[in-house]
Amino acid sequence: MSSPAATIERVDLSDQVYATLKDWLATRKLHPEEKLSLNELAVTFGVSRSPVQQALTRLVSEGLVSVEPRRGHFVTPLTAEIVVQAYEVRLALELHAAERTVGRLERADLGALRALMEETLPHLDGLRFVGTRSFIAANQRFHELQIDLARNPLLSDLYRRLSVNLLMERILGDADGGEAGDVGNEHRRLVEAFEAGDPGRAQASIRMHVETGRRLALEALDAAGGVL
Repeated sequence: MSSPAATIERVDLSDQVYATLKDWLATRKLHPEEKLSLNELAVTFGVSRSPVQQALTRLVSEGLVSVEPRRGHFVTPLTAEIVVQAYEVRLALELHAAERTVGRLERADLGALRALMEETLPHLDGLRFVGTRSFIAANQRFHELQIDLARNPLLSDLYRRLSVNLLMERILGDADGGEAGDVGNEHRRLVEAFEAGDPGRAQASIRMHVETGRRLALEALDAAGGVL
């Protein structure tokens, strides 16, 4: 396996190995079905096998890495089927969170949601991305708060483990100047529905927005040959 060079500080080693491997997946430094050697990764990071094993176990639980008996760990190929499934689960979680929050939030919560929404806008130029990776990071903060406002830690954990933002980065990361759909206005309409306390409007906005994300991901994946 050919791996990029990396330096890991000896603090929270498992978390650092996990974060680095996740970044390599997002930025396509690791390739579909590439074997991830426990020994080679331990040498690359300058750590023992234990934190690498723990990091790989976390990535397996998130569906980003697969493990085969007596063969080891491999990068899970990103396919259209996986994208569709991830967005279906994302939709279900966001709709459930909206049922629990819309019309019940304090002014401070709504203000925080609007502030994070507005942080996504500078990375868009009309219907185009002008900073895809920056947008994805801001978008992740916005939507995670949208879920966190339901005050259900298990729901928040499930949403984060979906890794939809990592899928977006893996597919769209090189798409500066590429199509962004009407994401900016969709974000505005979503926050306005929350502010109006209108559950029907909020759920309609969520459905439209998730469908836009799914469409953009599938189109970019298809343009890349169908597998990443």
